[in-house]
Amino acid sequence: MRNSPIYNCPDITLYPYTTIYSRNYDKYVFELDGILQYFDNNNRLNEAYKKFLRFKRMKDDEKENFILELKNIKNILLSNTELALDKGYKIISIADPLSSLEFIGELSAKNYLDFFFLDFLYELKELCKNRAHIHLCPKLSILLIKITDIYKYKLSINKLISKTVYPSLLDLLLDKDSFSISGLKCIHYFGKINTLAFFELKKLD
Repeated sequence: MRNSPIYNCPDITLYPYTTIYSRNYDKYVFELDGILQYFDNNNRLNEAYKKFLRFKRMKDDEKENFILELKNIKNILLSNTELALDKGYKIISIADPLSSLEFIGELSAKNYLDFFFLDFLYELKELCKNRAHIHLCPKLSILLIKITDIYKYKLSINKLISKTVYPSLLDLLLDKDSFSISGLKCIHYFGKINTLAFFELKKLD
């Protein structure tokens, strides 16, 4: 896992996007906030961090309420994705920079993955099957790689090397249909590219 291809992405404002690229991005990429970004948008990020940290030590009623809230948020995100798919979007881009281990911590991260994100990602993958790709931001991708003690799923990462050199990550994603989840490089990357990291997520029996 530690030898996985982690790509750096400079500040997206440095890229001189073309008109065609911008038009295709608006047409095909649906930006979906990650769960932690969702909490941050509602000024509840610290509350969410604390709840994920002490999830297993919560009182039963508090835990049930948090699980119910997470389920409701998951349903909102899946519903938003369904609407995007119906409109013809081909790439569901999940950005959650607040999922960095430096912010969330290892225990919170494990609880976050075990009790929410992997279930959500698996359902999202099934929803998008044969309809769209899922692309994860670098922070979220690295979190998945580093937190390997996961009890319900098998996660593996592979590297695609294409003979074609594409002018942007978007062009590469739109041309490939052999994977469902990709990541480790910012969706906004605009520059020559022929490599891509992609994830396989399978539910354990």
